[in-house]
Amino acid sequence: MGHYDRLAPEEQARITEIQDLLIERYIERKEETEKGNNSRTDDIEAEIKELRREKEQILERATASSA
Repeated sequence: MGHYDRLAPEEQARITEIQDLLIERYIERKEETEKGNNSRTDDIEAEIKELRREKEQILERATASSA
């Protein structure tokens, strides 16, 4: 059984979208850090935290609904 098998198709799609966005944000954060743009880096970090929180919420709902 795969890690996301308990998710509805819409939830699986959103998890994939979030993972893609996270990759983009991690790359962007690295680039902005290298430029010394700390203000933008802080904004990106906040976006990363929000995306990770949303992903965890989706996974928690799936776990709760299967219990």
